[in-house]
Amino acid sequence: MKRIQSLDGVRGTFIIMVIIAHALETIPGFEHHYQMATYFIINTGQLGVKMFFVMSGYLITKLLLLEREKTGKVDLKDFYKRRMFRIFPTFFLYIFTLLILKWTLVPDIFTHYSLILVAVFYLWNYKHFFLSPYPEDKGNWFLGHFWSLSMEEQFYLLWPVTFVRFKRTTLIKIVVVIVLIMPLLRVLTFLCFPASKPYVGDMLHTGGDAILIGCLAALVEEAPGFRARYLKYFQNNWSIATVAIFLFVLSPLLTLRFKAAYNLTLGFSMNNLSIMILLYWSMYVTSSVSRFFNTRIIAQLGVASYSLYVWQQLFLTTKNDFWVNKFPQNIIIAVVVGLGSHYFIEKPVLKLKKKSI
Repeated sequence: MKRIQSLDGVRGTFIIMVIIAHALETIPGFEHHYQMATYFIINTGQLGVKMFFVMSGYLITKLLLLEREKTGKVDLKDFYKRRMFRIFPTFFLYIFTLLILKWTLVPDIFTHYSLILVAVFYLWNYKHFFLSPYPEDKGNWFLGHFWSLSMEEQFYLLWPVTFVRFKRTTLIKIVVVIVLIMPLLRVLTFLCFPASKPYVGDMLHTGGDAILIGCLAALVEEAPGFRARYLKYFQNNWSIATVAIFLFVLSPLLTLRFKAAYNLTLGFSMNNLSIMILLYWSMYVTSSVSRFFNTRIIAQLGVASYSLYVWQQLFLTTKNDFWVNKFPQNIIIAVVVGLGSHYFIEKPVLKLKKKSI
């Protein structure tokens, strides 16, 4: 499938927001003096992760639909092989780097090797069910961002298998039912499993609707006449502005006021739906914002967003008191290392993948 540059631009914009949100912790006094600004920036960074989920569901489902249309089937072996080539090299290089740092310069970068095992088996988002929280262990930060990768990999173990068994219209019904049920699952998990409260949006059965919304976007887009019938709504600047104001202003304020009572019921679901609408808009409507998304540098950051996301965690923190963790050079170093990982590890491996598959 041909790359959609505007989506790369959206991804690039939000990886910038994730990096900025994480970097705030390393700016002395910023969070204390600018509490409300910090809250909104961190919230936007969290929305960035949600956006990655929605976009991932959309793109993977789009690829599956195109493969089935072109060949009449989906080769699951090739699908999982492509995922391995895409995810594993950068992931395991990061894990190996943490191990080297522990054995040499930073012995306390993590304390319990069980955290490494949980990350390697993509179970980080469920670790509170079977592992002590180890609140003093720095590994909770340096491996903590793998909760999102864990959710994605868990989802992609299930989604392609489901996809090949049902036609598109049936898949739409399945996805809609699960998306509607998931707020109830969030509330039940929150009430019945107290240890899961801080992570209630991180687990597949409570937060996977973000990815499913992306899958739904790809599935309904294939409906006959969809673009002719609904594209006009995405061309209305006022409607898009309303969605953006809700997502970036009103929803964070409602979260601030009502906390879990809002997020677990309506908040997460409405945010996911809003992100889906904005993604449609970025693809189909030409505007000054969409032109920004199509700028080369922003789109390139989006292409490299996976490597940037993996590596930024090592530098954007006060857990270590090294020069590379000090603001502002930590942002520069995080971006340089992330881009280096993309161009010298991720891209060569992806080229190798094309030759081998």
